[in-house]
Amino acid sequence: MTLTRNLALGMSAALMIFPASFAATPPPPMNDGILLVAFGTSYGKARVSYDKTEETFQPSFSKDRIHWSYTSDIIRKKLAKQGKPVPSIRESLDNLSRQGVRNIRIQSLHMAAGEEFSEMERTVQNYIDAHPQAFDRVLLGRPLLESHADLDGVVQTLAEELPKERRPDEAVLYMAHGQQHGRADLVLAAVRDELQRRDSLTFMATVEGTYSLERALQELKNKGVKTVWLAPFMIVAGDHANNDLVGSDEDSWASILKKEGFNVKAHLKGLGEMEGIRRIFLRHALETVDDMVPVSAPAAADAGHS
Repeated sequence: MTLTRNLALGMSAALMIFPASFAATPPPPMNDGILLVAFGTSYGKARVSYDKTEETFQPSFSKDRIHWSYTSDIIRKKLAKQGKPVPSIRESLDNLSRQGVRNIRIQSLHMAAGEEFSEMERTVQNYIDAHPQAFDRVLLGRPLLESHADLDGVVQTLAEELPKERRPDEAVLYMAHGQQHGRADLVLAAVRDELQRRDSLTFMATVEGTYSLERALQELKNKGVKTVWLAPFMIVAGDHANNDLVGSDEDSWASILKKEGFNVKAHLKGLGEMEGIRRIFLRHALETVDDMVPVSAPAAADAGHS
């Protein structure tokens, strides 16, 4: 058994130690704020993933209490130039505080607790440390893949969302982003193993990180596959999906697969477009008990920070 396989199995086992869910919790008071934090997208059509996510959260949070932040500086700057600004985390926290919201939930829309999630967590903690009276409670919801229950839910949703016209002898290759030097790749390894355990013609490769396209190509050839469905394993079907995955450039995955003799089909649907995925994010937001405000923090309001 290879080292990578051992790591993947270890990650699967590690995921199992997280509880499938916390004790059942009632919906939050309607005057609580919810901050949805995503990497972001400037690809117009990909926004549907975020729009549908907001719709999923609306029954639990009043519409005017749902706020958004993008963690990508590049995307925020690009959108600002287009006249479509999206605030940073700090700006959103300022806005919520000015509105008199005392209790907020921050729900990550990231795939796993990798670099982007860790940076978000540090930003929130630094804000609380600098403004200890801004909020009474700040509850942090975990990213998509945090437990074995999440893993099962994600893989089951992917299976249900596959195109109905896919034939039994046709493979599916998911494009994940990956992380060159981070722990997120271990989470993807667990997903990849579970996908293949349930469907031996389902594969995953990453833009960065361990599981390269070249590795997946060899696996496809070993299986004698002729037709490959390409699909993004990303919250939004944005730039990576439309250009790096199925674009017309010679270095896109679709172009490379065609050169290797495969028949290529596309299934461009971001994970955020799938109800099963959105329900996992909502469950994480409602069940979290991870309060980032110290118990000793003063309760007096300190709104209007800059």
